[in-house]
Amino acid sequence: HMRFGRMEKRFNQNTYENIVNLIETTTGKSVGERERMIIARGADEIDLVRSGLEETMITAYQQIREIWKRKRKVEDLRTAAFVSAIQKIGSDYLALGIFP
Repeated sequence: HMRFGRMEKRFNQNTYENIVNLIETTTGKSVGERERMIIARGADEIDLVRSGLEETMITAYQQIREIWKRKRKVEDLRTAAFVSAIQKIGSDYLALGIFP
C-alpha cells in the first residue's frame, strides 16, 4: 500500500527535473540548486489535499449560485445552499432505493 499521491509526486518531480534539464541544455545556462529544488519539488500530500478541497469548494459554489440564479423563490446564497443540500440528499435516497 502506498500513501495517496506518492507515485504522482515522484512522477511530477522527474518530469519537472527533465524540463529544467531541457531548459539548461537549450539555453546553455545552468539553473541554481535552490531554484532547481523549488521547480522540481512536486506536490506534497498537503498540496494535493488543498487542491482537492479548492476544487470541491469551487464546484459547490457554482452549483449553489446556479440554484440562486435559476429559482425565483430562492432569495440568497444561504437558502440556495440548503436547496442544494436537500437535492443531493434526495437524489442519494432515490439512488439507494430508500425513498419513495
